[in-house]
Amino acid sequence: MDKIKEVAGNNTNDLVEMNRSAIVRILQQTDGCSRADIAKMTGLTQASVTKIVAVLIEMGIVSEVGFVRGNGNRRSIGLRLNAEKNLVVGVKFSRHVFSIGVFDICGKNYTKQETEFGLDEFAEDVLAEMKKQIHELLNKYKNIVAIGMAVPGPYLRKEGRIAMVTRMPSWHDVNFIDEFQNEFDKPFFIEQDANAGALAEWWFGNHGRPLNSLTYFLVGEGVGSGIVDHDRMLLGNLGVASEIGHVSIDVKGPACECGNRGCLELYCSATAMLKKAKKLLPEIFQEEITNRWEACNKVFIAAKEGNEKALKLVDEIAEYIGYGCVTLINCYDPEIIVIGDSISQGGNLMLPTINRIVKERILPEISSRVQIKISELTIDPTLYGAAAIATDKMLRKPSEYLVRK
Repeated sequence: MDKIKEVAGNNTNDLVEMNRSAIVRILQQTDGCSRADIAKMTGLTQASVTKIVAVLIEMGIVSEVGFVRGNGNRRSIGLRLNAEKNLVVGVKFSRHVFSIGVFDICGKNYTKQETEFGLDEFAEDVLAEMKKQIHELLNKYKNIVAIGMAVPGPYLRKEGRIAMVTRMPSWHDVNFIDEFQNEFDKPFFIEQDANAGALAEWWFGNHGRPLNSLTYFLVGEGVGSGIVDHDRMLLGNLGVASEIGHVSIDVKGPACECGNRGCLELYCSATAMLKKAKKLLPEIFQEEITNRWEACNKVFIAAKEGNEKALKLVDEIAEYIGYGCVTLINCYDPEIIVIGDSISQGGNLMLPTINRIVKERILPEISSRVQIKISELTIDPTLYGAAAIATDKMLRKPSEYLVRK
């Protein structure tokens, strides 16, 4: 008889690993803390913490690092996670470009590179180049423990396929699990790009702790969202939960490739903004622009310089993002919404309009308790998120994945 996951219990080994994971994850979020601090944060006895830490030190996952000051100005031996011994590769696949970087499990970046490709290029050629670059990094960095990949949604995570990538029909039949799972001698994890961004903000964003619920609102080439609720990613049955980009905001609007009409993605994505900008502001596109991120930034720069047409366009995009935030709040009750990707470059130009829409359309008892922020990550949140996919797996099962002595 198959185990029923909803009611499955934990055996002793599971509980031991859960406690190890709790300690490792606390150390991932701090510069250094003592055994007594960990006992207070976890609710474990100090004796239990001491025993678990001893094992983690013996494994080489944790080190002692001098003294830290605790209550009553007492000095205690500090602990740190040996992040530099545990590197992960992050791979971002998107329309036009893929990016690959090496990070440690505390989020430090060691290297990153970006490769552009045409929408008409054969998928197998792009995949071959991607694999080649990953192999080169595995040969160069010996402490890599896992690889994470972020792909556009909706991603059918059990099947390994992207259900639909607008303007990229040739990628519909690519099975990412078949392509990558056995290609490398490292664990390989794949997740939808907005979920990856949510994990990046959860693990590497400066949002304070304790934190119960975070929504990452990806507004770039596509539009999507990822939800972390009480330390768990919200996935749904197929892994396509929270596809905010394909929620209709106009039932009689233009047709979307997903089959719906008036999808949010058609109104506030980078594609939508640039399509309008090239008609309204042709003068800012006279010089060659190397990528679409830079093209979006040109529009925001024009708005900041007072160009009335640019300001009106940015305000329109912000309104639609506000409608998306309203839907996310009503559906998922997040503590924080973090807006990221190329459109987030609009930052403070857009936030007043976004907040106004939310205030107008959400009950004040609810809207006043939700923070709406622009991502402050200095690295592309989706690439960072690809690293966070692997980091999340490592930190939840440290004994299984992290490097030992």
